[in-house]
Amino acid sequence: MSAPASPTRRPQRPPPVHEHWRSNPFHRMRLGDETPDRVESWGADPRVGDAERGREIGKGIWRIAAERLNGEHAMPWLPKHPSRHFTARLHSFSWLIDLAAVGPSANRRIAELIDAWVREHGEWDDIAWDPELTAERLYAWLCWGRPAFEHGDPEQRAALLRSAARQVRLLLVAQEELRERHLGSIKAGAALILAGAAGFPEAERLAQEGEELLIEACAKQFFPDGGHLSRAPEATVEALYDLVAACSALADPAPIIKETLPKIANMVRMLRLGDGGLGCFQGGSEGSAAAIDSVLARVVGDVRAFQFAQHTGYHRIEAGTTRVLLDVAGAPPLAYSERGHAGALSFELSSESERLTVNIGAARELEPTGRFAARTTNGHSTLTLGDALSATFDSPRRGNGPPRLVGPTLDDVRRSSDESGVTLQGRHDGYREKFGLLHRRYVFVDTEGKNLRGIDELIRPTRHKGPTPKNPVPYAARFHLHPDVRARWIEHQVALLETPGGQKWRLRTDAPDIAIEPSIYWGGKTVPRDALQIVLSGEADPMGHGLAPPNRLRWALTRHA
Repeated sequence: MSAPASPTRRPQRPPPVHEHWRSNPFHRMRLGDETPDRVESWGADPRVGDAERGREIGKGIWRIAAERLNGEHAMPWLPKHPSRHFTARLHSFSWLIDLAAVGPSANRRIAELIDAWVREHGEWDDIAWDPELTAERLYAWLCWGRPAFEHGDPEQRAALLRSAARQVRLLLVAQEELRERHLGSIKAGAALILAGAAGFPEAERLAQEGEELLIEACAKQFFPDGGHLSRAPEATVEALYDLVAACSALADPAPIIKETLPKIANMVRMLRLGDGGLGCFQGGSEGSAAAIDSVLARVVGDVRAFQFAQHTGYHRIEAGTTRVLLDVAGAPPLAYSERGHAGALSFELSSESERLTVNIGAARELEPTGRFAARTTNGHSTLTLGDALSATFDSPRRGNGPPRLVGPTLDDVRRSSDESGVTLQGRHDGYREKFGLLHRRYVFVDTEGKNLRGIDELIRPTRHKGPTPKNPVPYAARFHLHPDVRARWIEHQVALLETPGGQKWRLRTDAPDIAIEPSIYWGGKTVPRDALQIVLSGEADPMGHGLAPPNRLRWALTRHA
């Protein structure tokens, strides 16, 4: 089976009531006219931009994840865009850091782009002035937009400062809405703090309101072990970037913020693979290793290494130069599961600085259709039964937004070690209701990190009273490979994996069928990228106990170079 197909496009719903309210002229009048004379200080964003993408923008080439504008456009605001999502991401100015990474030669381009946006959208736009997009844009301007504020068109300067001040006031009046956006509330809190430090009108109030948003986020949005409630590694590090930038602009951050930062930092360290990037779980991408290094260097506090994040739900194994991450939890809390993935018991593997097995990922800027397709179980390196999902997608809140992830329940999660290596195991009930079977996975890594063995079992609970299929149920255990990894057959039930760095790994199995099929990868810097997956398949007995075939599948990855 190939990588997950895109789901049927759902009909567009009308904008929520609060969006109509925001576009009301009387609401826009509330944003006032008071304007700063200049920006007194600039934010210190720990992120590191992508200069290659910045050079593309300098040439008028615009791409947002898998979408792009046809041709070259000095200004992207007026051409017809591929989608509403593309338009929104343009207005966020999240790409400004990449242009700034080019260096001083990009300063004029930065000023021209910001000035052009102010001319077209600086007073109002139904999409651009969404509170979360406004928070992103204001944060980007106050960290990377200095050329526009200090060296842009002098005749445009007053309009730019007026627009920035009105965007700040929008964040103040939209705080309740922003609190529902989770990461958006953290971004808004950081943006308000940066605006206060920059000397915008009512600077003290801006800093106080922004800090309150961050205090609330630290109290409500993180597990005790430091993971974000979305369970997404990328969401965790994105929150860390914004919190660190905000703290650098505060004279004395609140105790809860200072106490939370080291916890988040330690969780980010736990979720890194050998190349310094993050595991692609629960939505998100690898991220930038350089940016992660940068933000971790700025966090003050105890560095604590751990191998099991009990609350966030991940196990980690370090053996030699091998790193393994295993997802041992179900869906995030319901309010945080709009981007959750049905990837229970999936794992990612790196050796030295190269990734081997991955989940297909979902970069944060990926368009919604691709993002939803990536949420399915067959987009993860785990076992699927009957091509079903290991979780369910619930109706979104108030009829808006993507479906929320629900389930499965995981239990029997254990870790053991001896002189030979480390064994992880976990079990989930995601297939019980439909097929009457539980999925249990064992993963063993030897002490040298050169031998990884796995067992997948499909077990009928002794007291199961639900439906029982009359016929065998097909299963498939998928090993999605990083796009840089090549795969070929070398003998019966044995595939050879080769990396650009010259590593050779053999995958052996006792599965009845083994195939190398196309896949896709949405977790890297450039998306999408074509990739391969190895699929081990067979048919499970609905009454099977999992201790022997056909309900037991064994596989092994062994390094040979």
